[in-house]
Amino acid sequence: MESEEFKGKRDKVRGNRDLIYKALLDPEFRTELKANPAAAMGVKELSPEKKAEVRMVIATVESIRDHIRRMGDELLCANGGPCGIA
Repeated sequence: MESEEFKGKRDKVRGNRDLIYKALLDPEFRTELKANPAAAMGVKELSPEKKAEVRMVIATVESIRDHIRRMGDELLCANGGPCGIA
């Protein structure tokens, strides 16, 4: 049986995961989340804890996007990357 604390943490992780997915897939939402997180979340004001979560989500999304860009460069041999074709 799950404790209430565990359920709360699980729901928080799921919410952040959904927010990360949306920010990755929706460039307009990502821009609004960066510029005005409360409006993007559909609320008037965010708690300090929620603001910290949003900052973490934005950092995670940027890290994922950076990894994707770098993988593409390596796969396509861009920017002088080692592609084995000489």
